[in-house]
Amino acid sequence: MIRFFYSLLVYFLLPFTCFKLIYRGFRQPDYLKYWGERYGFYSASTKKIWDVQKILWIHAVSVGETKAAIPLIKLFLKKYPRHYLLITHGTPTGRATSIDIKDSRISRIYLPFDTPDATKRFLSTFKPEMGLLLETELWFNLIHQGFQKSIPLYLVNARLSEKSFQLYKRISLLVKPSLQELKGVLAQTRNDAKRFEALGAKNVEVMGNLKFDVTPPRDTNKQSAALKKHLHLKNQSVLLIASSRQGEEEIILQHLLKLRYKNLVTIFVPRHPQRFKEVELMLKKYRASFIKRSDKKNKVKPYQFILGDSMGEMYSYYTLANIALMGGTILPYGGQNLIESMAMKVPVILGPHTYNFHDVSNEAIRSGAGLRIHTLNQLEKVLPQMLKSSTQLKMKQACSDMMHKHQGASLKILNKIKSMI
Repeated sequence: MIRFFYSLLVYFLLPFTCFKLIYRGFRQPDYLKYWGERYGFYSASTKKIWDVQKILWIHAVSVGETKAAIPLIKLFLKKYPRHYLLITHGTPTGRATSIDIKDSRISRIYLPFDTPDATKRFLSTFKPEMGLLLETELWFNLIHQGFQKSIPLYLVNARLSEKSFQLYKRISLLVKPSLQELKGVLAQTRNDAKRFEALGAKNVEVMGNLKFDVTPPRDTNKQSAALKKHLHLKNQSVLLIASSRQGEEEIILQHLLKLRYKNLVTIFVPRHPQRFKEVELMLKKYRASFIKRSDKKNKVKPYQFILGDSMGEMYSYYTLANIALMGGTILPYGGQNLIESMAMKVPVILGPHTYNFHDVSNEAIRSGAGLRIHTLNQLEKVLPQMLKSSTQLKMKQACSDMMHKHQGASLKILNKIKSMI
């Protein structure tokens, strides 16, 4: 009954999704593409092609989940050469995220909105042997339709912050049956597992975090060398503002302009590409000396800041950096993925807001791979300390040690699900 009322609500909201897609399309035109997929409609040729394949389906809603899935994707394609892989997304940036592998067995589409009809059409068209939903993707009709069609669904790399846990507790009558219709929940940490169990999930196991298995693309060193030359970087120290969110760039810039380090260059890489222009205008507003990654030719002149207005080059930016200040942690967004930074042996500075990556953040601080600041005023003390060569060596080693300690989640997950394939 509770799912029936949930479905009524989704159907009621469905017409408004058109306006939402159009509104987002003004800022990011890719939202205006592939609308049929979002409502569970597929061409006759698509249905015919997928009707004869053995398919594993992975849902990775956006950029972070897609990157996390890459080690599992590579391992699966290697172990199961006769299977095809369907990856579904919820955002254009997720769909556009490079997975550093060229394979004709991979197809990518949007997951339909969570109505009973759309999810039924999706599962009937592609007929996956199994589905893996990454992190916290609880779509109640989708899970129920999969259960009814005897398609085993796992929530993998599952995480649940305390904030989300409290929210789900309020709608436990809807959440609990869906969790129990999953074949299993493969959690990142023991704390995540306990929260899922408290909500009623069965078959919960701790597998670790897939993000620790992510490796940089093969051409990263070549790409970063070209980027360094393009940006005219030589012997400067580099602070990377990684995946910054709205409102953070301005307050960070205000503090950095006060510090006036002679040999420090700061690279701003906003989380969302539709905000590149906004950050450029902000840098101009403060008359900051900066260059842009997107400029075809940058003049050789002194500058303090770089706007990293490009997609798919995050690993190259990390290669150039001495320190990374993680976006989403200065204002209460919950933080962005700091594991990429540690994979590149770049020590991290974390603000006070890290609830999306609570356990990883705390361990990074305990192990010496990162430092936490409570206000941006602390940058004046923290930056010189972290830029010392002795401190750099020690923190880089802590990054490597932490990465090595937590690797292996991909193989564990694949071993867990292989009996279902």
